Amino acid sequence: MSLPAMGRATPSPMIGPARLIRAAFEGADMAARASAILARSENGALEAGTALDLATILLLMHRFDEASQLQGEVLRSVRHFALLSNRPEATTRILVIVTAGDLMANTPVDFLLDDPIFRVEYLFVLPGEAVPHPLPAHDVCIVAVAYATANEPALEALASAARLWDRPVINQPRNVLKTSRHGVSDALRGANGVVIPPIARLTKSDLIAGGYGLPEGLNHPVLIRPIDTHAGNALQKVDRLEDLRDYCTGTDAAAFYVTQFCDYSGADGLFRKLRIVLVDGAPYLCHLALRDHWMIHYLNAGMADDPAKRNAEAAAMAAFDDDFVPRHREAFAEIHRRMGLDYLILDCAEDRDGRLLIFEADTGMIIHDMDPVDLFPYKQPQMRRIFAAFHRAVITRAKQEAQDENGPGG
Repeated sequence: MSLPAMGRATPSPMIGPARLIRAAFEGADMAARASAILARSENGALEAGTALDLATILLLMHRFDEASQLQGEVLRSVRHFALLSNRPEATTRILVIVTAGDLMANTPVDFLLDDPIFRVEYLFVLPGEAVPHPLPAHDVCIVAVAYATANEPALEALASAARLWDRPVINQPRNVLKTSRHGVSDALRGANGVVIPPIARLTKSDLIAGGYGLPEGLNHPVLIRPIDTHAGNALQKVDRLEDLRDYCTGTDAAAFYVTQFCDYSGADGLFRKLRIVLVDGAPYLCHLALRDHWMIHYLNAGMADDPAKRNAEAAAMAAFDDDFVPRHREAFAEIHRRMGLDYLILDCAEDRDGRLLIFEADTGMIIHDMDPVDLFPYKQPQMRRIFAAFHRAVITRAKQEAQDENGPGG
């Protein structure tokens, strides 16, 4: 497969992650889509944006090595892309800065910006390389590179480059760097109304040398997971020293987060985990998952199979602004102040004392409107509220920039 040469004047068109993720979620035959893309190529040549879409399809098919290789080939030639869905009547130009990686490497912002008023372009910045200056023309820049150890060099480079940017920025890269698990713990420790469990970063060598004992400040039970894992992958609750030894013996991972376990079950024995997004500090409930096990994610909670759970989620959404938010107003304000991010997603719960228990806070979690309306009729209006809040955040910044350029009489 060949690609166009670097240095093109216009961004390469692509479908973009959101539409492809939606197609996969709705059961589309992604293998057939990949075959159709390859069949359209002329003499093995693909437009760069089309090839990048193909890499995304391969990620959705869990063909990670092939996807990474293709993505690397594309980005050696082209770094600037535009969504095919962009309309000529768009009034606000948005530049989304991303980096190479899997589907969790970047904030999936095209779910949030699916509106004809926005022209959305993507600029890839790779670790170890300089950030282009000047940036492509835009009204608002969104730093969508999410925190991961592999993304630290790109975020550090962006933080340095951002000092020269003269357009509004959503999510300053220096603050995205705070969203590692240990960074969130450091930032939120001692915040009023917030519980952030003690956490330690330990290598396997550290654990072996310490006889699998826990460092000061941690007591059994604890949670252990390899660094840079999400969604419960390789996450285990450890109740005894022997369990920790067995865990380390059975994994190839070299470094871990060890976190104090907090029992957040309710009086009915159910665990309730919320995903809340803060847009310019204002909280919105994205979902509530209920399960009789502490390891809970929306996809393993059986929400689609249990009307009672869906009723509980609908009730939580209806009461969120008048009930949940007032109880935790100070906590949300402290999180916004300490993290300094315009768009931040929290996975959290209420502990048994009614405080906000934070599991994770980052910018890369997906906020979407893909749940079937027949099962989740209450979610579409809620998602529209979130999207509208994000639209306001973008448009307000663009208008303010235009006013500043035109001056008081402009």
